[in-house]
Amino acid sequence: MIAVVVGTVATYILSASVTAAVMSTASRQQRVVAAEGAVNCMEQIRSMPMALVFALFNDDPSDDPDGEGTGRGPFFDVEGLSPVLDEQGEPRPTGRVLLPGDGAVLDETLDQPQFGLPRDLDGDLEVLPGDCSSDYLVLPVTVRIEWRTKLGDRTMEVSTLLVNLEKLDR
Repeated sequence: MIAVVVGTVATYILSASVTAAVMSTASRQQRVVAAEGAVNCMEQIRSMPMALVFALFNDDPSDDPDGEGTGRGPFFDVEGLSPVLDEQGEPRPTGRVLLPGDGAVLDETLDQPQFGLPRDLDGDLEVLPGDCSSDYLVLPVTVRIEWRTKLGDRTMEVSTLLVNLEKLDR
């Protein structure tokens, strides 16, 4: 009887350990996929002409360089990750490019501490109200990946500060 109890407890512990290891491996693989998706998006952003990044990745399709609706926009999907559901139960894109401003206007006086604002973005050594989306020297960018797992929703962010080196040469 004691041997049966000990064997049952040992089997339970072993199966719980195997289950935890499998869940950990799946979670680790998803984090790797999310990190690769964020880094790939950041590299795409870095490959764009710096003066066009805000227009290409913001929420406003009317300022796209090649005509309305031709920019990439802020949303993208990462293959291999399950999307998070919105309030209506609809899947959201797994990736988003976050830029300072209100989605259409880049104002260096806004209170957005996640981007270090207020801050001088256009290099004139002053923080002034107004749109500097066509004349920025530096641009804080964050790429956020959100995905759903069996253990709940997960988020990963990668941030950088882009510098327009062409503008520095002037």
